Amino acid sequence: MTAISRWTDRLFEHTDARALALLRILMGGLLFYEMSYYHSIRLVDMGLVGPKVLFPYEGFTWVRPFGKAAMDAILATMAFSRLAIAAGLLYRVATVLFFAGFTYVLLLDRCIYNNHFYLFALLAFLFTLIPAHRAWSLDRLLFKARMTSTTVPRWCWWALRLQVVIVYFYGGIAKMNPDWLVHMQPMRSALEAAARGGALEGLLTSMPVVAFFTYGGLLFDLAVGPLLWWKRSRRYILPFVLLFNLTNHLLFDDIGVFPFFMIAATILFFDPEEVAAFLDRRGVRSGGAPSAPASPAVRGTVLALLAGYFTFQLLFPLRWLLLPGDVDWTSIGQRFSWRMKVSTRDPLRIAYFVHDEQGNKRPVALDRFINNMQANVSAYDPRVAVRFARWMKEEMARRGFPNVRVTSEIIIRHNGRPARYLFPPDEDLAAIQPDLGHPERWVPPLEPGPEHRVPPSELERIRREAAIPARRPVRAR
Repeated sequence: MTAISRWTDRLFEHTDARALALLRILMGGLLFYEMSYYHSIRLVDMGLVGPKVLFPYEGFTWVRPFGKAAMDAILATMAFSRLAIAAGLLYRVATVLFFAGFTYVLLLDRCIYNNHFYLFALLAFLFTLIPAHRAWSLDRLLFKARMTSTTVPRWCWWALRLQVVIVYFYGGIAKMNPDWLVHMQPMRSALEAAARGGALEGLLTSMPVVAFFTYGGLLFDLAVGPLLWWKRSRRYILPFVLLFNLTNHLLFDDIGVFPFFMIAATILFFDPEEVAAFLDRRGVRSGGAPSAPASPAVRGTVLALLAGYFTFQLLFPLRWLLLPGDVDWTSIGQRFSWRMKVSTRDPLRIAYFVHDEQGNKRPVALDRFINNMQANVSAYDPRVAVRFARWMKEEMARRGFPNVRVTSEIIIRHNGRPARYLFPPDEDLAAIQPDLGHPERWVPPLEPGPEHRVPPSELERIRREAAIPARRPVRAR
């Protein structure tokens, strides 16, 4: 028997399903909480149906929102499917419904992207393949005659483990850039914001503490996956996993349940035999039978799916290496790459203007066309700013003003740098033709020229007159 054959056989060994069922329950509960939060902030009304324009991804402009009633029904179905997954009720149907609904919502508008949204979509896909309902599920009660097995193939564990390791490790790769390594940004800014006005402000913003969080975070992300996978180091790294994720929860208020899921996911790194023995000693027994061996056709199909899936997961996040410029400045290649908390932008002003043929300049009332989240993301992603300007020009043409120019005054601080204009204030954004393969041709350079510098008097005027409501920093999520 060759090494590949032995390794393949090990992938399809059957292991106890109870710990996987526990993760299913925890993940279902966390995601139900997340879906409840979306409902509380009126995601459908304010984020998907209310705006006049959405900003879908390239290649997915055909993905459109339905009406309000249908979108409400989709989100309700997603919420209840998460409860069904947690309970193991009609598990196969529930996983497919949640994966389809969550992916659909994620693709509607790039402005709602968050790294943990992407992770949950990927996990939802994996759970459509994994029989995590073979233990502690209502399906076992309802379909006793058909569901006699309480085991799952070992590949189920390893696939989920590898996905979690990729998130951590690629998060570490993302930190290997000059801003993080040399300037300790944006961690310095994050600690300053978290400590401002508090009793520990002096300590948390001191150089040793900033350096500890900066370089400690980098080393943790790169090392935690192998250390969790290796049995001998697993117990020693667990306290650091807990501390790291709880610290992220306290520092960043836009990452939802992500830290708690990453804590729960540590159960994946315990061998299923260890978990089974632990539960058996405490009288929590499975009482089921092993599954029948997988047929050669099933094994081949599973291996092909996993090979394709993880080839994509390993290569796609690195596409930014093929593009010129700083990925965290241009934002092209930044999403779906696990570049978590390596970029922050503090928007001091976000304004757009329409210039008619007579040279008259009128401000755009943003709240009539887009929501606050979309406006903020336009300060982070130049594609959104340009797309909105082009849409605004089309809208003015529909209103009988075909030859307008659309300019912007987007004043930002990027990773602690001095305030600057994202685009020169006199540049017609509607005339820009984005070239995703060559962002250097249309995205303003990271180092500002004279046309990007904000006069001190303008900054003082913004502060004095409070030209726009205060906006939270827009971070790469």
